[in-house]
Amino acid sequence: MAEYAGALRAAAAMYRAALEEICRERGAGNGSLEKKIDALKSKGVPDDVVDQFHEARFLGNWSLHDAVEFAPDEVADVAELIRDAVFEIYVQPAQRQALRGARQARRDAHRAAQNKTPNQDL
Repeated sequence: MAEYAGALRAAAAMYRAALEEICRERGAGNGSLEKKIDALKSKGVPDDVVDQFHEARFLGNWSLHDAVEFAPDEVADVAELIRDAVFEIYVQPAQRQALRGARQARRDAHRAAQNKTPNQDL
């Protein structure tokens, strides 16, 4: 909401904090945020997502440490990068797992129906 209130430096700081949390949740090491983001590669995070996270890190660092004011479009772009990356890391795998589970349930139900004998209904 900071972004929508025009507090763009605060929004950039929050996006950087979101990166810290993603790294922590994924078990991506210690050290600087740069090293943590790089460690995400070993946790199965695609290279392009890691690159996006570095872009967001730059925005957050420059906002916090150098008091750089970014244009609203630049902050919105980083927000979109993070949303896309979170979708790829968390949402898509959960969706694929749900689809696999549904397919397995259909196969199991089909097998159970095939193995059912007429006498079982009595």
